[in-house]
Amino acid sequence: MEVVVVGNMVKETIFYPDKTVGPVLGSPCAYTSLALARMGKKVGVVTYYGNDFKAEIDKELRLVDRTGCREYLHTTENHLIYQDEEKNRVEYFKVAPVISSDLIPGEYKNAPVFFISPMHFEVDVEVCRMLSGQKKTIIVDLGGYGGTTSYYHFSVATARGSKLIDTLCRYASIIKASRDDLRYLFPDNDIESCISYLLDKGADCAVVTMGIEGAVYQKQGGPLKSFPCYRAEREEEKNLTGAGDVFTAGMIAALCEKPSDMDYAVRYGNSAASLILDVRGGCVEKRMPTDGMIKMKMEGGGQR
Repeated sequence: MEVVVVGNMVKETIFYPDKTVGPVLGSPCAYTSLALARMGKKVGVVTYYGNDFKAEIDKELRLVDRTGCREYLHTTENHLIYQDEEKNRVEYFKVAPVISSDLIPGEYKNAPVFFISPMHFEVDVEVCRMLSGQKKTIIVDLGGYGGTTSYYHFSVATARGSKLIDTLCRYASIIKASRDDLRYLFPDNDIESCISYLLDKGADCAVVTMGIEGAVYQKQGGPLKSFPCYRAEREEEKNLTGAGDVFTAGMIAALCEKPSDMDYAVRYGNSAASLILDVRGGCVEKRMPTDGMIKMKMEGGGQR
């Protein structure tokens, strides 16, 4: 196993201003594990799910090792509500249990890379502490720790928020967040200030995705670096669903290939994300790019 993804998948209904879609398979855990598998990585997933959505998970994630899937009474179920303002709303109706370190199967424990990707605080911080003690590479997505996928948003200005984010930074190799995540977690702060905070608290590297403006990252002791996104083929009909998660999958896949080359990892992630913008659908195998497709896009250029 090369990568293990930890987080609960969701049975998601999406409400747009003019239509409703779903329920469909969702979550950073689902998108990232499927994308990594399509990129040729041996990936396992640790999650809870119920019989209410087992058939869909088995169908779409056939490329992913599901030894770490644990049955529960139900799958986490939510509504994703797109609003006119910048911050959309997520409502949870059913929630699967918190994932603890003892849920990780023995066959996964030799994997060098773990991606911690909760939807709503369901991955216990103890998991990060345990993996850090084993010298694993740990990538943490802040979306589910108070960011965009969370129902509750505890900023670093609160005691609960600062304690959680500070603890995650202490154990993480890479902290990943979207610009929208940072608006919840660091209100009224610019991206550079947010990254400085994450690095000051111990993260080895912080990466922020910014939609059509690309992505930035900074390592401990290094400069802030910015990388533009790649253009979609159909600029007027972009499908943004899952783009941030596919970026993360690309970044992780690239680091498996070149562990110390973050420039390459971010460019690879940007290329991967751009390729799903042209494809209709959600978390489905046919939408995910392969390693060859991603590298061809990088060689062809087309950055903004």
